[in-house]
Amino acid sequence: MNITLKVTKDLNYEDVVSIFYSVNFLKYPEKRLIYIKAIEKAFRKSQFVVSAWDNDKLVGFVRVLTDETLFATIWNLIVLPEYQKKGIGKLLVKKCLDKYKNLHFFIFADEDNIKFYEKLGFKFHQYGMYLEKGKKVCVIYN
Repeated sequence: MNITLKVTKDLNYEDVVSIFYSVNFLKYPEKRLIYIKAIEKAFRKSQFVVSAWDNDKLVGFVRVLTDETLFATIWNLIVLPEYQKKGIGKLLVKKCLDKYKNLHFFIFADEDNIKFYEKLGFKFHQYGMYLEKGKKVCVIYN
């Protein structure tokens, strides 16, 4: 395994969506084309996108939204299941943290991923909030 990181938004978004499906982030196969379009737009509007490659195979990615002055948020850190627990997620997150060394980072994580982020220095914060309405209107959730 020879993992390299690339900073680019020019990805095959069919492959990106396949990786989303591989970790059960996406539910509806019949919405694949809608997902491809929405996810490509989200990635292209992000300030920073890093992908991980095993030779010419896309195996993971992460993206950052930021004001580039104060705050940054990590989104969609996803690694193919067969490549997980090999340090790839850590490499992707570190690349983001290195890019924006002077910003305050936030992340939203599933309960089973909290330990992973704690190992990277993130602290759990009990006061995170979201609007429930968002799940009803976002193409990913409905």
